[in-house]
Amino acid sequence: MVFRPELSWEFLSSDEINARTLRALRNHVRHLKEVSPHYKERLKDVAPDDIGSFEHFQQLPLTGKKELVSRTDTFLGVSEEHIVETVVTSGSTGRPLIFSLTASDLDRLAYNEALCFHGAGVSPADRAQIFVSLDRLFIAGIAYYRGLTLLGTNTARIGVLPPDMQLHYLETLKPSVIVGVPSFLRKLAAELDDRNFDTRNSSITRLICIGESIRTQDMQLNALGKSLEETYRSQVFSTYGNTELSIAYCECTAQCGGHAHPELIYTEIVDENGNVVPDGTPGELVATSLGVEGIPLLRYKTGDITFRMSDACACGRNACRIGPILARKAQMIKIKGTSVYPSVLTNVLDEFDEIDDFCIVLEGDASSEDQIKIHAALAPEMTSVISERLRARARVSLPILVSNAATIQSMRGESRKKVRIIDKRKQPTR
Repeated sequence: MVFRPELSWEFLSSDEINARTLRALRNHVRHLKEVSPHYKERLKDVAPDDIGSFEHFQQLPLTGKKELVSRTDTFLGVSEEHIVETVVTSGSTGRPLIFSLTASDLDRLAYNEALCFHGAGVSPADRAQIFVSLDRLFIAGIAYYRGLTLLGTNTARIGVLPPDMQLHYLETLKPSVIVGVPSFLRKLAAELDDRNFDTRNSSITRLICIGESIRTQDMQLNALGKSLEETYRSQVFSTYGNTELSIAYCECTAQCGGHAHPELIYTEIVDENGNVVPDGTPGELVATSLGVEGIPLLRYKTGDITFRMSDACACGRNACRIGPILARKAQMIKIKGTSVYPSVLTNVLDEFDEIDDFCIVLEGDASSEDQIKIHAALAPEMTSVISERLRARARVSLPILVSNAATIQSMRGESRKKVRIIDKRKQPTR
């Protein structure tokens, strides 16, 4: 497979991107009706050639994660002998999904990530280290690895190791690019400092940050992002990925939103009723994956809250972008009748270097206000300072429970991800 970023649709005019995308969506619907038992039934009354505009396409049914998880086999678009890779989602907000990919799907995954890294300024001249698990059926690790190697970057699959081993590989291989979870990278910097490794004057020039937002809604770096930029004296880039869509949106060198790659994905933002909202308005990210063979999807509801931007980017790309992930839809917090983004709380907590680790536990039921407890590994005398900052910035008064890092990690269970929101709320019965 040859990587030719200059051929990406992103660099076409907006009109040409839209024309090509609409043709691709018609072909995608036609393909779904032919190969997917689920969509063959759902789209039986839909004629692909009648989809004459994006407005027509937006009238097609949405696909929810629950139906995908419960009826995965009916979504499969190929026979079993064509499946070459199986991955499993973390299940952090529900039952895990077993997801199947063909050889072509893996190539598509690599191409997407190569476009992402290329946009962030990574090149074959770089040395990259991936501080992400590449085992336990995790799609992200293999996606980053294949994308970097397709780009031609010298790539080391380091994974998550004890600090002394991380130090050894940093000193030995001298990477210029690190891919990892922001909170892990911040903690690692402190551990490296204890071992006399100066992250501010190292070989590292770029941090590709996954799994956690490093920007606020106004596109500025949040406390976590600022801390990483200062601690590593490096550029920081945010990337958001989704297993079910086999896609990622990554910031470019202009750092003003995660770019969609239009030949691979069609992006919408919808409100509570499934209606598309204007650019800049937060809503649920809904996307249609193009070119997927194993489990092709139509208007898939990701459950993630963000917003869309369609203006041209300073980098020269004309495809749409998305903002930072503001929340998981299922994790929105209800306080005094108002919905609050969890990121409002996590952004405040991330401002304190004194907090070694934290998690926010949500309890209650649909009939009452959410009960919120913050478990934090910190010195007891810091609780009043943090409570005051939360009152001033987030306008809420919440209990800060002093804990330790080991206890907080045990609360997360066996999740691959560093879960910051533990949702124990009782869901309404249907």
